[in-house]
Amino acid sequence: MEISGKVPPLNKTPCIKQTSKPVEKPASTPAAKGDRVDLSSRARELQAARKAIAEMDDVDHEKVARIKARVQAGTYKVDAARTAAKMIDEALLNDLE
Repeated sequence: MEISGKVPPLNKTPCIKQTSKPVEKPASTPAAKGDRVDLSSRARELQAARKAIAEMDDVDHEKVARIKARVQAGTYKVDAARTAAKMIDEALLNDLE
């Protein structure tokens, strides 16, 4: 076999099948009129739950008020060892990602 670097025309290539008639499209289908998605009841529940979570406030205002009152009263104590341990745990978890 000799390789000349020339590419034969597509209609002369033996591996490409030439047809004389165009490919017919199938008759109209429901998708052709417009796509439609049906969600299961479970999917609708999950969608509603996600929406509810997205609309929730990220701050627990009652907890903030309790801590603020303790700080102002001078009764709020910070557990330094617990805070340091949580910081280390979080740093280690971030390293794993």
